[in-house]
Amino acid sequence: MSEERNHASYSSDVQRIQDIIDMLKKGCDIDEMLSLVKEATDLITRCQAVLARTGIQIDEALQRLERTNDGEV
Repeated sequence: MSEERNHASYSSDVQRIQDIIDMLKKGCDIDEMLSLVKEATDLITRCQAVLARTGIQIDEALQRLERTNDGEV
């Protein structure tokens, strides 16, 4: 369930980043721009962390699979 929540959160974060990009492209005042860029930066940092954790989990799963195929458990 935690993985589902992370996926939903990641997907919504990516969508929000896209929304922010669209808003910035359309133009906004400097105060709103600063707020949007800060929000996007936080979201990107959070997405990078999710991707890093996911990469580690994939590597660990592949290592387990490799050990299983080599007769180890």
